[in-house]
Amino acid sequence: MKESNRNQKTVACLGIGMGAFAIALTTLTSYVRAEGEATVDPGKALYEENCGVCHQLDGSGVPFMQPELYTSPRANGDKGGVIQMILKGSKAVEPGTSEFENEMPGFEYLTDEQIALIATYVRTNFENTGGEVTSEDVARERKRN
Repeated sequence: MKESNRNQKTVACLGIGMGAFAIALTTLTSYVRAEGEATVDPGKALYEENCGVCHQLDGSGVPFMQPELYTSPRANGDKGGVIQMILKGSKAVEPGTSEFENEMPGFEYLTDEQIALIATYVRTNFENTGGEVTSEDVARERKRN
């Protein structure tokens, strides 16, 4: 193997390794120290895993692509609005009313508990005050579809 090809492969492997390290470091931000034990905020962890890539880990969104979540009218409004958005994605928004280019996928495959945890995390973070969502709330909204 040529030396230049070997060096390129080494650099590529280092890049992949650094990317994996960055993901692991990001995941560690979900951990909170409580009495010497590492615990996870499950809502934050689920948000980071399912929503953070588009809406960003800090909820800032991407201009003209994905909305920011700070002081979000949907997050602070009726629980059903945020639940439907998570379940249906962009299909929960009336066609032609969104200023954002990217389509949000639906997350209907998540359990009611997982959706409740994500919705609660969004409704109680990013300067939102919408409050808690329960798995019963999600089950009711899921039946409406």
